[in-house]
Amino acid sequence: MSVDFFWRRVPGRALDELSPKELGALVPHWFDAEFKRLHEAGMVMGVERNGYLMHFALTAGEAVPGCVAQLPVFGGEQRAEGKEDPEYGWLGTELWVLRPNDVRDASDFLNHVTVDDLIRGLDAALAREVESLGFSTPWSPGWAEELAVDLNELRSFFTAAAAAGDAMVKFESA
Repeated sequence: MSVDFFWRRVPGRALDELSPKELGALVPHWFDAEFKRLHEAGMVMGVERNGYLMHFALTAGEAVPGCVAQLPVFGGEQRAEGKEDPEYGWLGTELWVLRPNDVRDASDFLNHVTVDDLIRGLDAALAREVESLGFSTPWSPGWAEELAVDLNELRSFFTAAAAAGDAMVKFESA
């Protein structure tokens, strides 16, 4: 199982001015020519395979406030444009957006998460989650380190977006 997640900072007005398809076109994937440039500029972030585990870690446990914890990965306003095809499923664009105040809320939340402690405390639960999701490799200390790097990068990304007053477009790709 491999699902990649992408986040793109955009001006807040773009959420009201652009269609889901136009917003989706702003989010580059790994092999798009502009991905590297935008990543280096701090405007886009992507993670391989860890998106769901990031969400799981942020929303697990009783100390985490529900709706705010979901904002960085799966929360936000869903935008879709397309149609359901009986043979192929959904055909079109589906993504999530966060307005600038949501980005600030998510940033505030992420800045209060102690990533290493969170992952260490959820180690057994993350191992079970990896197994239940059918990953071909088992949970390991190396994977825990990768997850910590991704969560820390996500915190930095949201902190910069919040400071700039940006909105966020999120997209997942299987």
